[in-house]
Amino acid sequence: MHIRPPATESEFEAYYAFRWKILRQPWKQPPGSEKDAFERQAIHLAAWDETGRLIGVGRLHRLREGVGQVRYMAVDPAQRRLGVGKAILNELELRALEAGIQEVRLNSRQNALQFYQKNGYQVLRPSSTLFGTIPHFEMCKRLR
Repeated sequence: MHIRPPATESEFEAYYAFRWKILRQPWKQPPGSEKDAFERQAIHLAAWDETGRLIGVGRLHRLREGVGQVRYMAVDPAQRRLGVGKAILNELELRALEAGIQEVRLNSRQNALQFYQKNGYQVLRPSSTLFGTIPHFEMCKRLR
């Protein structure tokens, strides 16, 4: 497995299509809903298997001085519980530190809470309910 940013236009197209397929399509959200206003300034990472197939994605952007947010973490269902998400998250945290970010925040879906807790994140409070059906929780981790 290789963790790196998408490097070409076609890799970015695959990256965004993957985000939409895993995070938005199951809830009948339109293509384009997998993007937000922070795309240009964000750090994008993707996991590629040994054959070059995209198997996971994640993104980090700065919220304010010293604080970043992880969003759009997604792993191919067939690749879950194999360390793909952990590898992406670890690399995002390293890049956060390199960018002067000491605290990372995220909004976790209920089914991913345990994953983030195992990786050192603490629940701060319940957050929004996405698409009227997916409870989220605001979480935080101090990197230093």
